[in-house]
Amino acid sequence: MPDLDGLDVQERLNEIGSGLPILFLTGHGSVETSVQAIKAGAEDVLTKPILKSTLLEAIERAARCRGRTERRSKSTSQIRTAPATRSSAEPAGGLDARFAEVMDAAPVMIWVSGPDKQCIWFNRPWLTFTGRDMQQELGNGWSEGVHQEDFDRCLETYVSHFDARKEFRMEYRLRRHDRTYRWIDDTGIPRYARDGSFLGYIGSCTDIHEYRETQSELRRRLLEISRLTRRADAAAIASLFAHELNQPLAAILSNIESAELDVEGSSAPVGVKEILSDIRRDSLRASQIIRHMQNLLRSGEPEIQKIDLNDVVGLVHEILKPHAAEAGVEMKTHPSQSMLAVRVDPTWLQQVVLNLALNAMDATMKDRPGQRRVVMETRQVDRSKAGFSVSDTGTGIPAHQLSSIFEPFASKRGGSGLGLSTSRGIVEAFGGRIWATNKAGGGAVFQFTLPLLGA
Repeated sequence: MPDLDGLDVQERLNEIGSGLPILFLTGHGSVETSVQAIKAGAEDVLTKPILKSTLLEAIERAARCRGRTERRSKSTSQIRTAPATRSSAEPAGGLDARFAEVMDAAPVMIWVSGPDKQCIWFNRPWLTFTGRDMQQELGNGWSEGVHQEDFDRCLETYVSHFDARKEFRMEYRLRRHDRTYRWIDDTGIPRYARDGSFLGYIGSCTDIHEYRETQSELRRRLLEISRLTRRADAAAIASLFAHELNQPLAAILSNIESAELDVEGSSAPVGVKEILSDIRRDSLRASQIIRHMQNLLRSGEPEIQKIDLNDVVGLVHEILKPHAAEAGVEMKTHPSQSMLAVRVDPTWLQQVVLNLALNAMDATMKDRPGQRRVVMETRQVDRSKAGFSVSDTGTGIPAHQLSSIFEPFASKRGGSGLGLSTSRGIVEAFGGRIWATNKAGGGAVFQFTLPLLGA
């Protein structure tokens, strides 16, 4: 029915008094949509793709539920007793019993809170996971199961977003019934009555412990790239030292040559020529050692290839996402809708993006948990360039450092002070430009552009 959605169809069926059980089958379901459908009278909400066996089980369950409802309705009309008080098993906070029944069958853990931030209901999967009963979890009881190291960050995120009536998402460790802690991905959204009044929040939680355990490979890649950064820093240090040492060594060799010319054929003391020869040999050996150190630390030739800047940023985001979650940093990406093809060495460019993103995360550490945000964005600039930016909510860059932030040793956040200098060298080697600015509302923005392929 092209002019009607599922909720419209359900409303029409309700108007004509249809007694048929209603199931929703959707390709883009959400908790909010499910709640609307259940409140309107649906027996269940299923999300595609779905197995045939699962669908048949849902149909049978809906038929049984509708049968029980009809029998209960007939019995009530025949007895005509006074209205019964709500049993303790029914959900509190004005929640519909049918909603609770369907949410109990959901494959995720669901919680509901009232406008006072106190939790008023948990579904069966949550209670099964924690091994506690409803009374133990109500109010703030659920927080007793949150890992001590995650508690403050978790509570800060919940309270700050609740007060702002904003959706939130957080990861924390929750104690399971076997006393082990499991990583949970918790998403909460505000809920409102039909008249627009605020009712509280509803949230869904997924056990992501295995997912986080599989991040070991990504963490290995993070360490590998970090080693590349340190290696590049060491090479830069070697280059600086070589530059400073080669000049005096060249002067020493020049002076030795002059001295050798002066003593040749003269009545110089015995052994002077040998001493000058030893100094020449030692100076040449020192020059060879410096060149060997440079060659040892210098990265190999870059492997230039066509890549999408969006892919590089996406990979770095995946690498840093677990680290950001543990640090209480909300990290987001806003990729360009179009491909940003550039010709670079992928590993070198990953090193640049990773270094800038880690710096941005470090800059937010003075922010309160729940307020630490880093945003990476890619875009096309002037039809001929691919652009990248990373912004943070930190304190920004001191004004006197803005013009020299990419100079060696200008910024030393726990490293050698060469990370930004190395990043500039890499970007400029591929024909790009890199710079930094402060945001008006606080924090810094680091940006670079690279030539678009074919532009």
